[in-house]
Amino acid sequence: MAYSYNDPKQYIREDLGTLRTDYLLNERDSLSSAYTIDDGNSLIPLADPLFASYTTLRMQVLSVQETHIFSPSILNTFRAGFSRAGFNLDSSLLVPFPANLDFVTGAGPGGIVIGGGVSTTANGTLTSAGPNNAAGVWNRRNLFTYTDDLQISKGIHQISLGAWFQRVQDNDDSASRHLGQATFASLMTFLQGTVSSFQVVPSPNELGWRSLFGAWYAEDAIKVRRNLTIRAGLRQEFTTGWNEAVGRAANYLLNSSGVLLTNPEVSSTVFTQNNGKFLFSPRVGLAWDPFGKGKTAIRAAFGTYYSLIDDLAFLLNSLPPSNGALTFSGSLPSIVPIAPGISLPPSCGPSLSTGCAIYAPQGVQANAKTPTVEEWNLTIEHELSNNTVFLVAYVGSHGFHGFDSIDPNTIPAQICSNPSGCQAGGVSTSGVPATATNQSHVAKGAEYIPVETRPNQYLGAGFFWFTEGNTSYNALETDVEHRFSQGLQFRGNYTWSKSLDINSALTGAQASSQPQMVLNRNDLRADWGPSALNVTNQASISARYELPFGQGKHWLGNTSGVESKLIDGWQLNGIATILSGFPFTPLIGSNRSGDGDTRNPDRPALNPSFSGPVLLKKPSEWFNPTAFVLPAVGTYSTLGRGTLTGPGLADVDVSLFKNTRISERTNLEFRAEFFNVLNRVNFGPPNTTVFASGAYSASAGTITTLATNPRQIQFGLKLIF
Repeated sequence: MAYSYNDPKQYIREDLGTLRTDYLLNERDSLSSAYTIDDGNSLIPLADPLFASYTTLRMQVLSVQETHIFSPSILNTFRAGFSRAGFNLDSSLLVPFPANLDFVTGAGPGGIVIGGGVSTTANGTLTSAGPNNAAGVWNRRNLFTYTDDLQISKGIHQISLGAWFQRVQDNDDSASRHLGQATFASLMTFLQGTVSSFQVVPSPNELGWRSLFGAWYAEDAIKVRRNLTIRAGLRQEFTTGWNEAVGRAANYLLNSSGVLLTNPEVSSTVFTQNNGKFLFSPRVGLAWDPFGKGKTAIRAAFGTYYSLIDDLAFLLNSLPPSNGALTFSGSLPSIVPIAPGISLPPSCGPSLSTGCAIYAPQGVQANAKTPTVEEWNLTIEHELSNNTVFLVAYVGSHGFHGFDSIDPNTIPAQICSNPSGCQAGGVSTSGVPATATNQSHVAKGAEYIPVETRPNQYLGAGFFWFTEGNTSYNALETDVEHRFSQGLQFRGNYTWSKSLDINSALTGAQASSQPQMVLNRNDLRADWGPSALNVTNQASISARYELPFGQGKHWLGNTSGVESKLIDGWQLNGIATILSGFPFTPLIGSNRSGDGDTRNPDRPALNPSFSGPVLLKKPSEWFNPTAFVLPAVGTYSTLGRGTLTGPGLADVDVSLFKNTRISERTNLEFRAEFFNVLNRVNFGPPNTTVFASGAYSASAGTITTLATNPRQIQFGLKLIF
C-alpha cells in the first residue's frame, strides 16, 4: 500500500465544514496559512500565522598550538583542536491548534504541499503550508583535529612536510517529516481530501555516525632563479568511510541486475566498498617575473583536490528499521491520525501483500567514489603605474565522481523495435501500470517507457546519491586595482565564465530553478548543461574616496576648532554589482513519462509550430509558455536542462562616513548607508512549471519574488574609545 499524509486544512474541512483557501503566504522556514473556514454560520478568518519555526545554532571551539624551533632552518608546528556544532529546527505554535487536527497524535500541525513533489519546496502554483518538513530535527557534530607541519629551509629549497587527522562524531535525529506531510496533486484533490503522497516518520531515532579522515603531504618550493620559483608536491588522503556507532547503518543495495533489494542492508558501515583509502593528489605551480623588474608576475598552477564524504545523514537518517518513513496515498481521513512510536510494518513482497508497507527507498551508492576536481589556472599581473595593477587570468576545472540525485527504481527507457509500434506510459503515481487513458503509441525506433511496474514493484520512488556526476568550469577573469593615493582607492573586476554539470540541485532547496533529480538515469548526458550557479557575465566596481576637505587637504586646509571638526574626516564609498541571469529549466509539473520518478517533474517539448521570442522578459510572463508542448505520454522530451535564462541583477550601494576625533583616545564615527540606492527592481526566478493538470498553467513564467530589497537607508553613530 502507499501512504499519503493528511493536511491540517483537510482536518479543518472535515471538522468545521467546507474549507475555502484564499491564499498561502510564503515564509522562510515555515508558512503562515491564511484560511477562511465556512462553518455553516459565519466565515472564520485565520489570517495570523499558526506557528513559527526556530533555527538554533550552537558552536564551541577549542584549540592549542605548540611551535618548536629545532634550528634556524627547521621549524615544527603542532596543533590540536576540538569543535562542536549543534543545530535545532523547532516549530512553535503561535495560536491554539486543536489536537485532533494533528497528523501524528500529540505532535502538532504537519505540512501540506499542493501541486508539488515530496521535497522541501513545492513546484506547483501554491506554496507549502505548515511547518518545514524538517521541523523537530537536530544534530550535534564533534570534530577532533590534529595537524603537524614541519618546515625545512635548505639552500634554494623550502620543504614542507605534514600530516592531518580528523575524527568525526556526528549524532543526528534528522529524519524529516516527524510531524507528517500531506501532498496533494492539485487544489481540487486538496478540497476533496485525497492525497497523492502522505509521508511520516512515526518512530524517529538518533543515529551516531563516525569516521576518521587523514592525510599526509610533502612539498618543495624551489627558487630556481632569482625571478623564478617552482613548487611541487604530493598529498595523499584517506577515510574510513561512513559508519554508525552501534551498527545501525542502513542502505538500500542493488542486485547484480541493478535492481534495488526490497529491504535495506543494516551493518556498521554504509559502504560495501571503501574507495577512499588511497587518494593521491599532485600539486604543481610556478611564479615567474619574466623581466626581472618586479613589475610583472606570471603564475600558473595545477592540482587535484578531493572532497571527502563527511555528511550523508540527509539521506541515511530516514531509513528503516531505525527511521523508516511510511508513505500512503488515498483518502486522508482514512490515514490519520498516526500513533507516535508505532512499529513499522514489514516491506511488502511476493509472499506478503497485506499488513505490509511500500517504502520509499533512499540512500547512497554503496561503492561510492570520492568527488574529485582537477583545477588549473594561468595568471598574468602587471603594474601599470606605481599605484595601479592590472590582472588577467584563465581559470579552469574538471570534476568527476560528483554526486547526482538519481532514482534507481525507475523504469528504464527502451527503443521500440516493433514494426507496428509500441505502447508507452510506464506507471501511474501510485506505482501500478498506467491505464489506457494514460498511454500513447510510439513508432518503431522511438525511445519510450513501456507500460509495466517499477523494477522493484515492492518499493516506491527512490532518492539516491550516486557518484557519477561530471562538472566543467572555464573563466576569463580581469581585475584592475588602484591602490590608495590622493584619497582615492578603487577596484574593478569582470568575469566571463561557463559552468556545466549534470545535477546542480542535490536537494530541492539548493536550486529551486532546476530539477532535483536526473531525468533519465541511463542517459546522464541528457542532463549535461548549465549549472544552477552559471553566471556568464559578472562585474563589480568598488571605490573609496576621502573627500579633499579639512586640515592638510586641498580644500579648506587651514580650518581649525569646531569648523575643522565638522569638515574633516568625510569618506565616500560605493559598490556596484552587475550579474547576468541564472539558468532555469521549464518543467511539466508531473511525471508524464511514467518512469516512476515522482520527485522529478518531466520537461516539456519544444512546440514545432511556435515562432517568435521564447523569452518575453516581463515579470508577468518571463517566457512564453506556448513555446512548449506536452511530449507524448510515456516519453522523454529532448529539451535540455538549464536552457533558459532568468533575470539579471544590478545593484549599487553607497555609504558616507564621517570620522571625528573627540580626544586622543575617543573617536566618533557617523555612517549614512544607502543600499540599492538607485531603487532598481531585481526580479527573482520565474515559475518554471509550464503545465498543470495537462493544460498551460496560468502562472507559467510569472515572477513573484525579488532578488534584492528595495532601497534601504540607515544611519548610525559609533563611539570608539
